[in-house]
Amino acid sequence: MTAMNFFRQFKSHPEVVPLVAILGAALGGAVYMSAHQARAPDVVWNHKDNKFPWQDIQANEQVKLHTINQKYESRWNRAHW
Repeated sequence: MTAMNFFRQFKSHPEVVPLVAILGAALGGAVYMSAHQARAPDVVWNHKDNKFPWQDIQANEQVKLHTINQKYESRWNRAHW
């Protein structure tokens, strides 16, 4: 099925458009959250070099996904996987 036929199906069945939009948004959100959690400071990918990566976090670094009314000087970033 070509892309043009795919969009013609949408034109003939408009009730499917919200379903596809909601599922696409849910899938995109799941991929984003999985990637965000994989880079979290409490996840250990390399047990030989750094067994405790959360000890490298300074007091003025932001590690949360969302902060309200808190001022941080920098955002924590994983140096390497």
